[in-house]
Amino acid sequence: MVNSPVKMRCDSCFTFREESVVSAPRMEAPPKQSLHWQKAVIWLSLGFVTIIVLTWCDAIFDFAHFLTGSTQQSEHASETALKTVIILMLWVLSAYKVYRVVSRLSYLENFVHLCAWCRRIERDSRWLTLEEHFLKNTGQSVSHGMCPECAQRMRGQKQPDAA
Repeated sequence: MVNSPVKMRCDSCFTFREESVVSAPRMEAPPKQSLHWQKAVIWLSLGFVTIIVLTWCDAIFDFAHFLTGSTQQSEHASETALKTVIILMLWVLSAYKVYRVVSRLSYLENFVHLCAWCRRIERDSRWLTLEEHFLKNTGQSVSHGMCPECAQRMRGQKQPDAA
């Protein structure tokens, strides 16, 4: 951590004052992922299809008998069908939850990273000024003006000359 003096703008009096600021070690933003809920649901579905296939294969071929040498058990198709329905219900619930989580992550990754100090914008691991960002992303040039609130504040700051 570094303790360094920084000039800070005082909004109440429009002057600059020097303050000591402790800067934390530079933390990099996590790399952006290109997450799409369709890919996640496909992998989830592949797992559940595997479970359903193994359930039916166990019911038909009695894997426990072949693997452990136990007595042969006959399972009715209705029991396996009930197990399959329960697995399908879990599949739908899991797919919905995965969709929600991945959609939320994708939404949060689309936020614009803005430096709190210099107001630069991070884009493709580069820090651009606001003007560069607009020019690069929209192709439009930026013109500067003054909003009504700032104009009012500036008018209030000017002192009329007493003559």
